[in-house]
Order: sequence, then structure tokens, then C-alpha cells
Amino acid sequence: MRTSIRLGRFFGIPVGLSWSVLLIAGLLTLSLGASLLPASASGYSDLAYFAAAVIAAVLFFGSLLAHELAHAIVARGHGVEVEGITLWLLGGVAQLRSEAPSARAELGIAAVGPATSLALAGVFGLAALGAHIFMLPALVVAVLGWLALINAALAVFNLIPAAPLDGGRVLAGVLWAAHGDQWRAAETAAKAGRVVGGGLIAFGLLGFFVPLPYGGPWTALIGWFVMSTAAAEEEHARTKRHQAELLSRARTGVPL
Repeated sequence: MRTSIRLGRFFGIPVGLSWSVLLIAGLLTLSLGASLLPASASGYSDLAYFAAAVIAAVLFFGSLLAHELAHAIVARGHGVEVEGITLWLLGGVAQLRSEAPSARAELGIAAVGPATSLALAGVFGLAALGAHIFMLPALVVAVLGWLALINAALAVFNLIPAAPLDGGRVLAGVLWAAHGDQWRAAETAAKAGRVVGGGLIAFGLLGFFVPLPYGGPWTALIGWFVMSTAAAEEEHARTKRHQAELLSRARTGVPL
């Protein structure tokens, strides 16, 4: 993922974003300011709604950054070199230059992202509850509540056991630990990703014809990203597995 705007370094890790973030940020702000926040907290001016929407969008992208930083920091702790983090249209990606050294490391690197999102959901949820108890403005409660829900949704979605989602990495780590074949595990997780991606595309396209919750172009776009990335990862894993088999045969003297 190409970085277009550099934001600096966080914990020594280069962080940037692509221009596509500006598009999704604008759409998110418009959706929050025009419909979601007014529906949750009535009686405020348009300026107040859109100011709150901008703050909510910034905090949301901050949450995405925290999710990816967690991946990067744990990866670095396992000796994996981190090239950087890029936020883009469909979220964020921590760019790792090497593979996890063990199944345990793979599990740890993968699981820490959703765990961070769940922790943020809890923090924002408690903050929303506190704001309600202390009778802060309803708009503040609405923003905090939305941030809690969106972080929880991010965690749950990422735990789907299909690469390239974090749940797919968790699945690969579990399978790697179970049978000891890193690339066979990665290939299985990628195949699951292709199935899930295809399902999301179908669900999104069906939303054009039948009223479905979350059906529509965004779901189809996410499905396309999951399926295409999973297909690339499956091919990479298959190639690596074949190379490992050839190397093993060469070491043992088995004819290639």
C-alpha cells in the first residue's frame, strides 16, 4: 500500500496515509453529521453535528492506527522488521518485511489487533456511560457510543477466520502449531479468505436488488479486497510450500 502523506513516526514506526483516506473520511463525516448523530442526539445545530462528526472521524482513524501499531509493536518484539503503517480506504495495514518466526509469534501478532480494538471499544463505552451519568451533552454521549460500537464491530469483523483478516492469521497460527507446516496453514487460511470474500461480494451485490442490512457497494468492495488479497496470499503460500518441499528433498537426497 503506497503512502501518499507521511504523518511521522510512532514508537519508531513510520506512519502515513493514502489519499483514499480523505475520501472515506469525508464520506464518514457526512454520514455522521447528516444522519447518525442527529438521530442519536436531537436539538443541535448543523455546525455542532458536523464538528462532532469531524472529531469522531479523527478518533476513529486514531483507533485504526492504534490497531495497526499493536500489530507492528508485537511483530517487532518477535524480531520481525516493520517497514511502516499505512492507513487507506479500507482501513490500515502494517507492512512487515519478514514472516513470523513461529506459530506462537503468528498468533500473538494477529490477535493483538482485535484485542486492541476490543479494549478501545470498552474504553469508549465506559466513557459514554460516564458522560451519560454525569449528564454531559447528548452529542458527546452519541459520539463516544458510536466509537465504542465501531471499534467493537472492527474487532468482530477482523476475527473472521479468513486471510487477510486477523482471524485468518489466527487460524494460520493455530493450524501451524497443530501440524507444523507454516505454508500449508497459510494456504488454508487464504482459501477461507477467498470464500469469505466471494460471499461478501455476493451479499453486497444482492443489496442492490433486495433491502439487506449492510448490503451495497461498500460490502462488495470489502469482499473484492478480501478475495483478491487472499488469492495473492494463497499463491504466495503455495509457492513457498513448494520451495520448502524442494529444499527438504535436496537435503535428504530424495530425487526432485
